[in-house]
Amino acid sequence: MTQISRAGRLDIALLILTALIWASAFAAIKFALEDLGPVWTAASRVTIGFVALLPFAFFGKSGFGVSRKSLGMIFIIAMLITVIPFVMISWGLQYIESGITALLMGTTPFMAMILGHFFTSDESINRYKLLAVVVGMIGILTIVGPDAVANLGSNSFVAQLAIIGAGFCYVSGGILIRKVDMKPIPFTALALGMGAVCLIVLAIMFEGVPDKFPGLNASLALLWLGFFPTGLAYILRFYLVRKVGVSTFAIGMNTIPVFGIIFGAILLNEAVEIKTIIALCLVVSGLFIARLGTPKLETKND
Repeated sequence: MTQISRAGRLDIALLILTALIWASAFAAIKFALEDLGPVWTAASRVTIGFVALLPFAFFGKSGFGVSRKSLGMIFIIAMLITVIPFVMISWGLQYIESGITALLMGTTPFMAMILGHFFTSDESINRYKLLAVVVGMIGILTIVGPDAVANLGSNSFVAQLAIIGAGFCYVSGGILIRKVDMKPIPFTALALGMGAVCLIVLAIMFEGVPDKFPGLNASLALLWLGFFPTGLAYILRFYLVRKVGVSTFAIGMNTIPVFGIIFGAILLNEAVEIKTIIALCLVVSGLFIARLGTPKLETKND
């Protein structure tokens, strides 16, 4: 398993960039869903991401260079970071509001901290990480407000479990990523390829074969989803999880709902309230606090 190190300035910048890219996916998904079902949208974005990365992986200096054992591990990771959570989140969002979803996904740093403590040798729980997770969670609560908390445990309980389960899959996949010794691009291409095959099969089973090609807006949205929130962001995910650890990465991803609101303001002319700025400051503060709880090893960007 790779040894993690304290997040440097470049690492934190990349964490925020990854969250920004993933936050942009929400608006793009809305455009894609105008012409495609949720499973076909997921299958399309993953397939496009795979096709975009394949030439770089195939013609890179190291190539794929993967053993049969690693292929099995990559398949499991692909299920955990693409297929299962994409389906669970798409299903769950039919029954619960986005604020509750953000709140539930905001619990993933707690899962990451616990799993990292028991399944890695260098991500033990300490006071800095615990404080960082609490500060990040307060940031999420600042955005979603008390209504989201009041609606927890309602009739949509199974849907809420699905969102929590998706977060658990992401964290579990992150733990396994640290066990794979590969370059980011070939690893991401393989994982997306495996995920694409599974999602296409699921899309045909549950939504049938589309009877028309997506329109211009949906097609552009799918291209964006494939190249950036899927292709580029998953490369960054692989690099950052191996570099700074699962728990620090999960804390960084708590900025996603904040940036989602900001993108809504830019694209849909929605107002950005002061609580959004406060939430962003809290979550980013959590990143810097988590940094103190990680051993300082020799790094090039610190």
